[in-house]
Amino acid sequence: MGVENIEKYSRGYALLKAYLRRWHDKIFYRKVVYVNQEKVPLDEHLVFTPNHQNALMDALAILFSLKNQLVFVARSDIFKNKFIARILYFLKILPVYRIRDGYDSLKKNEMIFKKTLDIIHNKNGFVILPEGNHAGFRRLRALKKGFARIAFQSEEASGFSLDIKIVPVGISYSNYENVRSDLLVVYGEAFPVSEFYDAYKENPAIAYNLIKKKLAEKMKPLMINIESTYYDVYDFFRKTYREDACRRLKLNPADLYDRFKAEKIIIARLELLEKTNPKVVKELATEVETYNKLLKKIKLQEVKPVSAFGLLGRKLLLLITSPLFLYGYVNNLLPWYLMTLYPAKIKDPQFRSSVKFVLSFLVFPFFYLIQTIVVYLVFHQFWIVLAYFVSLPLSAAIAWNYAKHFRKFILGWHYLKRNLKKDPLLLKAQKSYSFLLSEMDNIFK
Repeated sequence: MGVENIEKYSRGYALLKAYLRRWHDKIFYRKVVYVNQEKVPLDEHLVFTPNHQNALMDALAILFSLKNQLVFVARSDIFKNKFIARILYFLKILPVYRIRDGYDSLKKNEMIFKKTLDIIHNKNGFVILPEGNHAGFRRLRALKKGFARIAFQSEEASGFSLDIKIVPVGISYSNYENVRSDLLVVYGEAFPVSEFYDAYKENPAIAYNLIKKKLAEKMKPLMINIESTYYDVYDFFRKTYREDACRRLKLNPADLYDRFKAEKIIIARLELLEKTNPKVVKELATEVETYNKLLKKIKLQEVKPVSAFGLLGRKLLLLITSPLFLYGYVNNLLPWYLMTLYPAKIKDPQFRSSVKFVLSFLVFPFFYLIQTIVVYLVFHQFWIVLAYFVSLPLSAAIAWNYAKHFRKFILGWHYLKRNLKKDPLLLKAQKSYSFLLSEMDNIFK
């Protein structure tokens, strides 16, 4: 498939998408929740506009949440290699040319615009990230006018008859880089471009600004949006207090969407406090900074109480299950190493999870196949080979969970030793943590 028929249905693409969606939703991420995707009017002419915080993963979050063969845009420099360009076209990604790519290259945008018209007419669903580039902050940045230009010019070329709708989308990650983190995708209500026809006909620049303003207003409730200059304070309480907030608000802390609601309320309460009593928020900022510095000094992630009996139970469980861990570790060491080695060297952390995802669905199946062939050559027994093949992904999950609980055990043991010794730095951190939680309790009264 090339650029000339990118809007057409592709059976090969459908098969690849089905495989990758399962890998994305069930293996790469621990938990994925899509909210309101069933309310998206897929039989209409749509432009999807998600927030952009995590490179390729943002596009995949939209792609795997809907049945359509969506078409995306990406910067043109990654299309320079013809082989890579063919792959990108197969993946239904179009290049967009900018002035920095050379003035002459802007003429190519005319061809891209014509394909955009075909895509919208065909009701594929066109996805453009309105912030333009990604950033690892939980806030909506200034929107570019690209989505507005495409929507209005498509309408104009069709005599304003398409009734294109803009679909705002909010994407939230529990962690940008880590494998087996959580992903939440929330769809907002689509709104028609026709609301701004009159403004566009009078002055396109004014219409662009009006629709950008409306889109921003629609997107902010769908995502974690921290606009305050005290970003670290808001982010700290968002993560630290959300379980308490869930209990107070009678929400389920294990439910991603309920956690999202709790975080939004925490942010709203802090915004109100900052507006009415900025001095208190400034004091909280100082205390959060102090607390985080203390954690670094004592090499802990938190100072929640740890039970000695709980640690003993965890240690026994780790000892009992250690053979299972060893089996999973040995059989998955090479693909895991290859998946994490190169991304660790990437300077932009927002690209790391994208590279990990691509490498993961390539290297794990490849090594599993090679290892299974080796086992077959050694044993020549079908049931042994089948059992071994099935055990590989299961053992990977066991090894990963074992490593997670082992790290928790080490941190818990480290905390317990400091606590028994009445470590002054730990005592200061505990006091700081208690103060911060009590202040948040007061905010929620």
